[in-house]
Amino acid sequence: MSNQVDEIAEKIRLLSAAEKQEVMQLLLQDVDGPDQDADEAWRNEVVRRVKAIRNGEAAILALKEWQD
Repeated sequence: MSNQVDEIAEKIRLLSAAEKQEVMQLLLQDVDGPDQDADEAWRNEVVRRVKAIRNGEAAILALKEWQD
């Protein structure tokens, strides 16, 4: 580890559990960034399910799942 990382790690060890969690969330957000693909996939899934309900397909699928 570099000196800078060692210094940061030592400071993190002194934090409370809640503070460590906050630091972890900040680091994950910084590394991962917002997941636009997941948001779009969920929106598409909601649209698909609403269409299935309106077309009566969802009720049929639910009945099939219940019978199996």
